[in-house]
Amino acid sequence: MPERYLGDLPLWSDPDAHHVLERLCSEHRVPAEVLEDLVKIVRDRLHQERPHGINDALAEVLAQMDD
Repeated sequence: MPERYLGDLPLWSDPDAHHVLERLCSEHRVPAEVLEDLVKIVRDRLHQERPHGINDALAEVLAQMDD
């Protein structure tokens, strides 16, 4: 799934940048999947003037880190 939604972004398409991203996620104990989900949510709602429900969606993803 990251390829479809994130493959055009340098943090996912450039191997060196992606390695840095993975290292930082590991250092800060943020699952890479959580970061991917957050970026997907924001990108999915970029076209909306007032992104309805974005706060709830972001909170739901961030709650995964509490588990």
